[in-house]
Amino acid sequence: MRYETVVHRMPEDLKKLISSQTWCASYMKDGVSLSDLLTDRKYLIRLLSHLSVDEKNTLRLILAAFGCESFTREALEKQAGLRMAGAQVAIGLLGLRRTGVIAAFRKAWGEQLFVLPEDAFASWQELLFPSVQLATVEDESALALLPAGAIHVSGDEQDAAPVHPRGLAQQLFHFLAACSQQLSLPLTNKGTLHKKQLAKLTQHISLPNDLLRSSGITYAFRDQYDDGTVLMLELAIRMGFLTGNGEQLFFKKKACMNWLEGAYERQQAQLYSVWRQLLLPAPVWLQHGITWMEKTEAGQWYGIDDILRGILACCSRGAQANEAESLRQAFLNSWILPLSLFRFVELAADANGGVWFRWLFSPGGEDEFGASRASSVESQAKAPSFYVQPDFEILLLPDAGLRTEWDIAAFADLQQTDHVRTYCLTKESFYRAWEQGQSSEEIIRILQEKAYYEVPEPVIQTMRQWGEQAGKVHIEEVTLLRCRSNEIADALLRNEKCQPFLKERVGGADFIVPKDQLSQLAKCLENMGYNPKSSRKEADDPAAESDNFLGNQTQGLCYSRDSIQLYEMDSELPEQGDLYPDMESIPVSWLQDFRSYHGSTRKDMIRKAIEWKSCLQLRKEGQSRVIIPRILREERSGWILEGLEEHKEIALSGDDWEEMKLILPGINDEGVYK
Repeated sequence: MRYETVVHRMPEDLKKLISSQTWCASYMKDGVSLSDLLTDRKYLIRLLSHLSVDEKNTLRLILAAFGCESFTREALEKQAGLRMAGAQVAIGLLGLRRTGVIAAFRKAWGEQLFVLPEDAFASWQELLFPSVQLATVEDESALALLPAGAIHVSGDEQDAAPVHPRGLAQQLFHFLAACSQQLSLPLTNKGTLHKKQLAKLTQHISLPNDLLRSSGITYAFRDQYDDGTVLMLELAIRMGFLTGNGEQLFFKKKACMNWLEGAYERQQAQLYSVWRQLLLPAPVWLQHGITWMEKTEAGQWYGIDDILRGILACCSRGAQANEAESLRQAFLNSWILPLSLFRFVELAADANGGVWFRWLFSPGGEDEFGASRASSVESQAKAPSFYVQPDFEILLLPDAGLRTEWDIAAFADLQQTDHVRTYCLTKESFYRAWEQGQSSEEIIRILQEKAYYEVPEPVIQTMRQWGEQAGKVHIEEVTLLRCRSNEIADALLRNEKCQPFLKERVGGADFIVPKDQLSQLAKCLENMGYNPKSSRKEADDPAAESDNFLGNQTQGLCYSRDSIQLYEMDSELPEQGDLYPDMESIPVSWLQDFRSYHGSTRKDMIRKAIEWKSCLQLRKEGQSRVIIPRILREERSGWILEGLEEHKEIALSGDDWEEMKLILPGINDEGVYK
């Protein structure tokens, strides 16, 4: 979930409360949006300076224990462990809600959930945790490149998984090209594509079968689709290339063309954004790893072990060796391996078995690396991109753009997909393009404009012959307007508004009408007093051919991990006093001054502190200490207070302090904590 969604669903009273706070009031008057205030680092720096100690510690705990995953207050208190009292966590959480940093939701049965929206995670990570020192490699000769899809683990290189050398964008391209060449993409009664058609669409897809499962992604129709098929469909749907109405899928050519116009690195970066979103909210350790990786510079080598050390520093205290190794395996298999398979990153190993990575594009947006490649797109589009062989083979070089390849795929059949893609121009592929409206001269022009050398003359002559043969006889779908008599047909021709739509008269009383002008003709006929009726059982849905088709948007197959968006936002904000019920029943002196109390009163104060999950401040010989009480244990020799002090478990008897005071976080704790 992102702050834009949170702000949209936020109650107006809470918006006003946040907007009136000192740290952001001036920005709001200047027109800065609330979602920008809660995500942009420059605004969060100011907010951080206004947070209390409890609020800072609670936010740090949330980032360390949950990240952007939803959590309950009880789970947060449990994670606090030796670090904070329950009342400190509750006060900190309440303050973070008042500033808008944390959003609260309620399930139907009343359980309360909290969440830190994902688009602020990177900024808060940078502000609240030590920066990760990432080693870089200046001498690339010290590294040995690993095959795409191979992982170097514990000195042993695993077998490389199926992978396309150009990456995910190339595989999605082949999938989309196959979709565009189908007359329709009907769905079965269960809502899946037919197996025969699916085989045509995915024949050039090469991805591991357990790719999604190993990354923690689940999806519908597991008995019908494999992971590679689901990923192609999910990407196409989320990118807006496929949509549907429950009965069939529609290919959205305009959206696809917009994507194809970009540089290959940009196309890969867009698919990375979709893949990243499929995994969010990820386990907290993975969120930290993803965020630190995304802050690195594209094209530069970095050590994965440095990322892992940073994760361990944030997400655990004193991790054991087996925990570190388990984390390494999970990080490599669920995150690094897919990035390598998709050619988002390149991997290498050093002499000690360490794994290194470098981005093949900028994951955080355009930089010098990505911008320089994007700036050459226009020149590449005009530059030669392939060779045309005398045997009708077309060889696309590695730097040939997908937009150019789309033109080739329209009239040639793919033979081999690699860094160099091989297509073959056949009579069948030529007729397929001709049926889509491409003429032989148009195909020849495309080849001549983009080929490195002159197109062989026999290839040109053969295509012109195919064009002549195709033009002699063809089947065309038309609409026939039938009139009851020749007189009615003559009357229609005499009407100035109706006549332009009647292109060809068949016999004495019928006309051939262009399909795209049928609705306009129908209006003219109605104005003339006729009521035209179609004999077709099902009228074609023009939305299927429209690039603006909205209909019932097809839902993706992958189940969302962001389940909190299904719940209603909680509009109730408790007051600090609500955390301490019946506070008026205790003496005010317990909260105000250090005093030496009788043993029974001391016990009452300890029990009340335990009940409210608050703290005690003890003093002896002028030295004070803050204790989080956990248990008051009665023994024959007396009673013992067990609790926490500075993240350590302690046990105290009544003789270990002289004076004491009850500390209620948010009420009388100012100056108590460092």
